[in-house]
Amino acid sequence: MEIQVSGEGLQTVKGFLRRQEIPFFAERGRFFTLLGVDLEEKAGALELLIRGRARNGERGEKAVALGVKEKTFPQEKLSVPASFDRIDEATQRRIEREQQQLNRIWATSSLQRWWESPFLAPVSGGVTAPFGLRRVVNGLPRSPHGGVDLKASLGTEILAANHGQVVLREEFFFGGKSIVIDHGSGLYTMYFHLDEFHVGKDTQVRRGELIGRVGMTGRVTGPHLHWGVRLNGARVDPFELLEATGREQKAESSRQ
Repeated sequence: MEIQVSGEGLQTVKGFLRRQEIPFFAERGRFFTLLGVDLEEKAGALELLIRGRARNGERGEKAVALGVKEKTFPQEKLSVPASFDRIDEATQRRIEREQQQLNRIWATSSLQRWWESPFLAPVSGGVTAPFGLRRVVNGLPRSPHGGVDLKASLGTEILAANHGQVVLREEFFFGGKSIVIDHGSGLYTMYFHLDEFHVGKDTQVRRGELIGRVGMTGRVTGPHLHWGVRLNGARVDPFELLEATGREQKAESSRQ
């Protein structure tokens, strides 16, 4: 969701959610921020503390009450061969190292904002696995789906959702060939299961630039793109980001 703050002579605005600073951006005489809550956030009340400073040095603050609504996510039960679901110790250590690598990225926040409205979807295919999907594999619940799986054929071009810097370009066990783009101020997009990379790590990319091609690398059974978003550490629905930044684009589900 977008939160706006305006006032005569207002020079700076900062937000704080559970002691975490939420950056506000100046644009056309107002300040705004994008705020997201994690898909596993419990229903209830949250308080966003907003602090502002005017050009004359005066300061003020206001607490904004926010409500998190309960949401039911779809569930999918799968049965797979035990060999497919078995992970040896060496692989488990690799998975843990890769998760730690991602966690270090989410824990950092560039002060600079590179993105501009609107964001765009990296491929045009429909959703084959929605955000928040709960999978139960061989009777055991797994972590909720932290992104969306987009239908696309092998080799389909993948476009950067917005301007930013490539902060990860690796091949992971689950994600296969993976790219993470830092858009600045705690906003990241991720692209998994690529067949090819078309950008290097630490390179700057522009919205709509070719960054890779759809593949089926990693722990998958067919070609598609997993697209995810992290906003100040929270896993949020990528299509909510499109709507919040002015692009009301919905992917049509190919699931029956």
